[in-house]
Parts: sequence; structure tokens; C-alpha cells
Amino acid sequence: MAEIQSYTMNFGPQHPAAHGVLRLVLELDGEVIQKADPHIGLLHRATEKLAESKPFNQSIGYMDRL
Repeated sequence: MAEIQSYTMNFGPQHPAAHGVLRLVLELDGEVIQKADPHIGLLHRATEKLAESKPFNQSIGYMDRL
């Protein structure tokens, strides 16, 4: 039986012009993900954390611009 080698795969962003989005570097053992290394892009602004400190009606403006 052939031995399955582990390998590294780059997952995302899906389009070259999409800057600042999530990118995953995956280490695979066959079809099983052994390790995932996320690279959060520049567009991640911790919107959820900003909304925690504000009332609901003040956080609507943040959510509208996502």
C-alpha cells in the first residue's frame, strides 16, 4: 500500500485582487488537516470587539460597512 505523504497547501484568497482577506496555510496528511495557520489580512478590524463596548443602536453603523 502506498504511503500518504503530508504536504502544505495555500488556501485563499480566491482572487489575486482581493487584498487583506483571510488566508490559510494548511498542513495536510492525505485529506485530513493536521495544522491550520491563519493569516488575517488588513481588512480585519475587530468589528465584533468594537461592538461589545457600544449599545446595539450605535453598532449598526459598524455592521452596515462590513
